[in-house]
Amino acid sequence: MNQIPHIFKKDLRRHYPEILMFLILLALYTRRELQFSLQSVFSVDARSILFYQVTQLITPILVLFWAFLILRVVQSDTLVGDRQWWITKPYQWWNLLAAKLLFISVFISVPLVLVQLFLLHRSGFSILHNLCNLFLMQFTLPLFITLFSLLLACLTRNLSQALLGVGILLAAIIVFSWLRSQFSSNTLDESSKFSQNLQSFLYIAPFIFVPIWQFARRKTWASRGTLIASFGAATLISIIPSANRVERSYPLVVAKDAPMQFAIPAITQAKKAEGVWPDYLTTAALIIPVNVSGVSPGTMILIDGINITPDSLQDSHWSRGWSGQDLQVWPEDQRRDLTYMVKRKEYEEIKSKLLNLHIKLLLSEYQESDARTLLVPPGVFQDSELGICRLTSRAPNAIQCLKPFQSPNYIARFDAPNSHCGSVRRSPNQTPTNLEVAYAWQPARPEFLPDPGLSPLVEYALGFNSVSHIPDANATPQENYTAAALCPGAEIRLSRPILKRQFRIQLDLPNIRLQDLIQEFPVGGADVSSINVRSLR
Repeated sequence: MNQIPHIFKKDLRRHYPEILMFLILLALYTRRELQFSLQSVFSVDARSILFYQVTQLITPILVLFWAFLILRVVQSDTLVGDRQWWITKPYQWWNLLAAKLLFISVFISVPLVLVQLFLLHRSGFSILHNLCNLFLMQFTLPLFITLFSLLLACLTRNLSQALLGVGILLAAIIVFSWLRSQFSSNTLDESSKFSQNLQSFLYIAPFIFVPIWQFARRKTWASRGTLIASFGAATLISIIPSANRVERSYPLVVAKDAPMQFAIPAITQAKKAEGVWPDYLTTAALIIPVNVSGVSPGTMILIDGINITPDSLQDSHWSRGWSGQDLQVWPEDQRRDLTYMVKRKEYEEIKSKLLNLHIKLLLSEYQESDARTLLVPPGVFQDSELGICRLTSRAPNAIQCLKPFQSPNYIARFDAPNSHCGSVRRSPNQTPTNLEVAYAWQPARPEFLPDPGLSPLVEYALGFNSVSHIPDANATPQENYTAAALCPGAEIRLSRPILKRQFRIQLDLPNIRLQDLIQEFPVGGADVSSINVRSLR
């Protein structure tokens, strides 16, 4: 007798209630995705808003029941222990594994793919044209959920043990995060290619090989030990200090020869204000305003990272190496604020001492290519690169779009001063003047792999942010900054960003105290990590 269909039929008879419940949840998920397609997602009627709030939990519930179904099916012929009845039967392990994988494919993977095809068709996208991306999408989040659930089911006897395993995993993640914060304060350290590939292998391999080994040998503790050893080794590789490769990727350029110029304005001396910050705040942000200029038209400079060090080594214990920044500088920009996070305790020890600071910046230069003009039509419109898009009153400075699998790479420029669209008023008495050019952008990403998710449709927005000018000391914040609003008929210049080069520069800030670079904690303000005031973007 063929064992695979026999085991498959047995699991179908035993677990048809769970199968039915999963399919019901999948149908509800499909209904929700259809309800909030681009044609209706921005409806402001009360019924749509209520439906959206109620159905937000459908996706996590679907994922949890997905994992539960796999646990139930695999643990019905549990691999843990040696007293299962099926061990005395002439079951061959590869037939048992094949039957479980067939069950997962028929009742989970195939229905999900059919739902994804249905969503593509109903949204007006070609199914045939997107079949390759749909296939690749199954190797992202769907594959991870399936492999993780299968691994957990293979190493546990029942649901209670599975829940205990999830708790241990969460505790391990917390410990791992703490270790990284203690041993690797540099957020932009780059490991060698070999280290990165080794870490990826140690993290991914157990999801594939441990279940196969467990089905073949049922050596539970050996399988668990292999899993722990593999993840532990990958963790150690990630936290062990390695040679900093960042500066090799960003060669040093003399500041005056860079494609943009920085100038640090006079820093106002801070008044001594003890006890301004609550004691529970453990980090502080150094805010360094810089005037920027010299960016060529059709170019954007991205500030990737920042590192601040003093002259003296004995005064450098507060410096935490390279830190990510992600600040865009456009040709019309005049001001940007650099942010550098430090520990509160280290800052307090040296905040009033005069220091000569060296500010190193990692910069990437992007060039526009394939530029074209998009005339925004009223209502819903379709664009070959952006997908299906529309304007919405809920976000007047953005174009909301829907595209299969992955949002595109773009640089978008809106010439607000020469547009008839007006502005978003920041106060009732404000006159809509002083409009600035606004930009939106999405950096280049690998195009062969879709965004991870369950739905093949990716919602994204071209959010236009006005450039920042040097603020007028006599003006109110509303007068210094007015957000542009889009409207039908607006002309948008669209182009594709191409990375031209990466480099780093160094700025000097002599005779400065750290406390002069700290903004006072606002009365009734938020947590310290919110003192991430980069600029008006």
